[in-house]
Amino acid sequence: MTSERSHHYDFIVTGASGNVGRHLVPLLASRGSRILAVGRDAAPLRARYAGIAGVDAASYDELAGQPACDTLVHLAVRNNNQPGSLDDFTRVNVDFATEICGEFNRMGGRRFVNISSIQSLDDDNASPYAVSKDLARRRIAELVGDRLDDVHIGYFHDARYFGERLAFLNRLGAFGGALFGLFKTLKPATSAKSLADYVAGPARALPTPAILTDDLSRSWVYRSATRALDIAVALGILVVLFPILVVLWALIRLDSPGPAIFAQTRVGKGQVPFTLYKFRTMKRDTVAAGTHEVSVSAVTKIGKFLRGTKLDELPQAINLLRGEMTLVGPRPCLPVQEELVNARAALGVYAMKPGITGYAQIREIDMSRPQELANSDHIYMKLQSLTLNFKIILLTAFGRGGGDRVAAPGQP
Repeated sequence: MTSERSHHYDFIVTGASGNVGRHLVPLLASRGSRILAVGRDAAPLRARYAGIAGVDAASYDELAGQPACDTLVHLAVRNNNQPGSLDDFTRVNVDFATEICGEFNRMGGRRFVNISSIQSLDDDNASPYAVSKDLARRRIAELVGDRLDDVHIGYFHDARYFGERLAFLNRLGAFGGALFGLFKTLKPATSAKSLADYVAGPARALPTPAILTDDLSRSWVYRSATRALDIAVALGILVVLFPILVVLWALIRLDSPGPAIFAQTRVGKGQVPFTLYKFRTMKRDTVAAGTHEVSVSAVTKIGKFLRGTKLDELPQAINLLRGEMTLVGPRPCLPVQEELVNARAALGVYAMKPGITGYAQIREIDMSRPQELANSDHIYMKLQSLTLNFKIILLTAFGRGGGDRVAAPGQP
């Protein structure tokens, strides 16, 4: 079927009747853009967007009649709140996306913006949605190449709309807004304005994987909660576990010559150096280098036990109290680890405090892989929440992530 329209559009938005589309289309139109809103049935779309200058509507059948577009924003999806088998999700999220790519290529589109939930980034998420969206990303990349702009968003909202699941908050005025601010500390969220800004801006402006979420560092609730937890844990270690600290101190002194507490300069927030404290696990005068660059023969007998149980980290309670570190964040590196320092700086990771444990650590990524580590730190920065922090703490407590590996004997 041929569409009534034959304009060149700045944006074609599929799935325009959905939650994201209903907020994104008017925001793009307010910038003076020409937009084609596409869905299964054009009539409700025409009624919804009637009176908004620059917005036309079409069905998917009518999309075949469009001669050209600049940017296609693909929102059409079988979402994670819908039931169905993997085959059901694949038919919509992969096969239908393939058809849309065909139309995009026919129109000579410049940029294909594929929107996915951050859930599809979770390595442990085997849901039909996550699996099908990962398959879709790879299929779309094969079909449109470097014109793909793959973006992951969190819980979607705008200044006066708190999403379908929290719609009741819209009726509570300022109190509802305050409650939503609390909710955002538990789950990454994405505002409609930030998505519209990104779609209307330059292509691939975010590091890969592209994650567009609200900046939690601006939330006083999140900052206060994490700081309170840091102080509580630090005091618990220094007061409740004081007898254990004394015993470990004595065992280290008896095992090998040298001080029990190891103090070393590390790179902190804003790339400001600070002194990190740990129980010494290596022989005195071991070279100051990344752990993965130090031979296993440098590790003391008690040090092997301390590293395996992570008890060597306990003196970092001092760093927690001083506000130089937090419980969850990027593991602090040495200033001489320039490749890692530069990679983290390029991704903005130093906007965060370093942590005693971290997202990369539970994924078994250590400092021997600097670029991969920096990428993982960046993902954490975009996905951080109180819920994720507690998950990381629990996984660390139950043994996930063994810290930086030392080099095998004979290796540099």
